[in-house]
Amino acid sequence: MITLAFAMFAAAQGATPVMDNTPTPWPNPEREQNGVIVKADPQARQTMALFAACVAEASPDKVSEVLTRDFRTTEYRNGLRNLARANEGCGKRVGMRDETLRSQNLPFAASLAEAMMARQGAPLKLRIAKAASGKEAATFAPSDKIAMCVARSTPDEVAHLLATAPGSDLETQAANQLAPAVKLCAQNLEMQSSVTGLRSIIATATFRLLAAQES
Repeated sequence: MITLAFAMFAAAQGATPVMDNTPTPWPNPEREQNGVIVKADPQARQTMALFAACVAEASPDKVSEVLTRDFRTTEYRNGLRNLARANEGCGKRVGMRDETLRSQNLPFAASLAEAMMARQGAPLKLRIAKAASGKEAATFAPSDKIAMCVARSTPDEVAHLLATAPGSDLETQAANQLAPAVKLCAQNLEMQSSVTGLRSIIATATFRLLAAQES
């Protein structure tokens, strides 16, 4: 059974996603310490991306419904858990076998968000740019508000970040290019995040921004 868990560990290709629905704050930079997200294995992240893409293909309406909810709620956490459980076949489809791939809510949700955005035909940067002047989307935490601001302010750079391979040098470079926008959007708030964490909150915020235009 696939359930939702809350730490991303290094995993070899051919891992089986194992998740557990223990409540966790979203996002919590403290949880990025001690190797939880900071040292997330690129191969593990790429495997999660493949799994999420399969889930998004199999259950697009349900994924969209979950990702637009308030991520602080039990319903949201249960929604992610149920998505994983209902799509266990995706593990085999992407070559997962015996090892264990554990993930926080945030990286799994971010992978789903990126997979959903990739399903649309128009270039992502054009869709974000159009959405930036459209309807506002709700935010649910200070860091989420910052991420939404970054998405609306720098659509080209955000699209570039989300187009990079997880764990690659290009991803790090793209994240660094967003540093001025993050600082400007944060104003007097201090936000510390790994590249993985930054990409994750930007991906989920961007998805909700685009979804708001269709509501």
